[in-house]
Amino acid sequence: MEIRRNDPRDFAAFAELNIAWIKELHHVEPSDQYMYDNPESYAKHGNSIFALIIDDQTTGVCAFKQDKDGEWELTKMAVDPKFQGRGIGKLLIDAVETYAKTELGLRRIYLISNTINAAAIRLYKRCGWTVTFEGPHPRYARANIGMEKYL
Repeated sequence: MEIRRNDPRDFAAFAELNIAWIKELHHVEPSDQYMYDNPESYAKHGNSIFALIIDDQTTGVCAFKQDKDGEWELTKMAVDPKFQGRGIGKLLIDAVETYAKTELGLRRIYLISNTINAAAIRLYKRCGWTVTFEGPHPRYARANIGMEKYL
């Protein structure tokens, strides 16, 4: 098992795994289509794509990016359905949190999600994330919950 950051070998899997869950649970918004068409954009300007690799296969991915206000967001997290239930999401979250704290010196990070993805919300809560808002989000039509974690 290995966790890679910003490795171009993982960009296509990042796009495919994310567009799959978005299509399954929601509808594709313009920002999602942009992610799919340009996955490498999530690994530019100090941002990162993390991928968990098992036996040369990208099993889970997420991005960590700075928003326009200078805050850092855990976003676009997906685990290949064949590998779900094995703790891959937690390992990715742990990797992002460690990177945020040790490499970037951050004290707080956040995420935006939707309660329809109950498994993800349970995972975030188990990892120590707390809810900061519930309800419609001004930027993402499908978002209805925000969470944060102090590192």
